[in-house]
Amino acid sequence: MDRPASNALTWFCVRHHGAARASGWLQGVALKDLRKNVHARPGDTVEASVAGEFSRVDTAQFARVFSNCMRGVIGMEASYRGEVVRFAPTRMIASNFSFKRALDSFLEDRGISFDEFSVDGRLRSFTARQFLLPDPKKERPVSLFRGSTPVEPMPDRVPERAQALADGIGKWLMQNLSADGSLPYKYWPSQGKNSPADNAIRRFLGTLSLARLATLRGDPAMGEGAQRNLRFNLNRYFKDLGDGRGAIVEESGAKLGAAALAGLAILECPDREEFSRELAMLAAGIESLVDDRLGFRTFFFPAERDGENWNFYSGEALLFWAEALRRGMSFAPPVERCATVSERCRRIHRKKRNPAFVPWHTQACTSLFAHTGRREFARFALDISDWLLPMQQWDIAPADLAGRFYNPNRPDFGPPHAASTGAYMEGLADAAALARALGDGVRLEAYELALHRGLRSLRQLQFRSLHDTYYISRKKRVEGALRTEVYDNAVRVDSAAHALLAAIKILQPLELHSPQSGIGGIGGALRSTVSFLRSAKRS
Repeated sequence: MDRPASNALTWFCVRHHGAARASGWLQGVALKDLRKNVHARPGDTVEASVAGEFSRVDTAQFARVFSNCMRGVIGMEASYRGEVVRFAPTRMIASNFSFKRALDSFLEDRGISFDEFSVDGRLRSFTARQFLLPDPKKERPVSLFRGSTPVEPMPDRVPERAQALADGIGKWLMQNLSADGSLPYKYWPSQGKNSPADNAIRRFLGTLSLARLATLRGDPAMGEGAQRNLRFNLNRYFKDLGDGRGAIVEESGAKLGAAALAGLAILECPDREEFSRELAMLAAGIESLVDDRLGFRTFFFPAERDGENWNFYSGEALLFWAEALRRGMSFAPPVERCATVSERCRRIHRKKRNPAFVPWHTQACTSLFAHTGRREFARFALDISDWLLPMQQWDIAPADLAGRFYNPNRPDFGPPHAASTGAYMEGLADAAALARALGDGVRLEAYELALHRGLRSLRQLQFRSLHDTYYISRKKRVEGALRTEVYDNAVRVDSAAHALLAAIKILQPLELHSPQSGIGGIGGALRSTVSFLRSAKRS
């Protein structure tokens, strides 16, 4: 660790409160001497990547070798007519650079095309050991992986991991809640600024999660913050459409899912009476989008977008109905209407299954089962949860990706994302509550294991300490938040919200009362998954 080979190359970056003061490459300097060699001062932190083995990469193999999952693990060297530039793994994490963006910047600086580079240029990958060298008076050197410290695979105390996840997100939400009630939608830590992008659904998810955490903790200040955030979001997005209908309106149109999430957030807030008018009008708006074939249409307007995001929005609307029914709201539809619309959605899903459908409809069916005890709701929720389980990755390399939900063989299902893993865990937490109530030990074991592994993934994505915020100047903007992926440090409010909602369901599972008899045998997909889980060594 302290004595690299005499010709070893080491990338260093001297930082003070996250801001870079100096950076570059040194050759043959031991780690114990690095701070002195780069003139680090007391209070400075030095990031270091010690280059190891270099391998030539054909430009035709660029995308395969320099994939996203290797960003922050290996480095890239580009050379052209005597000029050599190296991108160290820690540098790419700190700047949130993809390999493609790094190469593009190299080509742009030299005014050449990729084709020209392919003729006269050269690419090499290199391995690198990564370290954080804090002020020695405060802390010893820390070994890093992908610019962070790895989270253990399976803790002895799972509730403590869920609690730590929830505590961090709750802290982030309250630290970033403005006086006017707004929360940042998307923040770029490497640039220290908010993204201009926006999304009302994801903003209301933040409201919902903050309100639910306030209820779990019995925290009046947090409850007031959730109320203030809901007021801000409704003032910004709610519109009266006429005929007693309301919707959440953005520049891109008015979505069913946005109306449903706004309604769920109102139901969860401490004083929903303040928004009783908006709630009733949102309910009427959702009712107006019921469809005899699809279950729900998905857009109030524009008409040409109707049908988009059906897998998401149909479940969000059904969950709003179920929760309104469970709370005895006067506008809630009858159980039979919920069952009819749910069956329409099930038929469509069975013809073309998509994981985006699963968490929302699982939660909706669990809520309906809690209210009615009807087995059809539980049976469907368990069936789709069984189908989802094989999407979770575990015994993979790099190991810091373990626990996320992503199917590399089905890119059409979407890229890996913190929000996706958190959403799937919300559904699985309710599926676990169902299995527990029905005495289905095999399913319960499978679902709980998936939740435990998912917690590992979410904690890995969370900004947890100085060991993963060392390159960030405005630390309060990210502490407790979740990165989009281990190789993409962009922070989004729905990533935090889904993870928090999942953690709350793990900490306080839904209490369900079981009918006398169970649901029935497990499906083939789950049977093979459980068989594997039982035979695999649980690390």
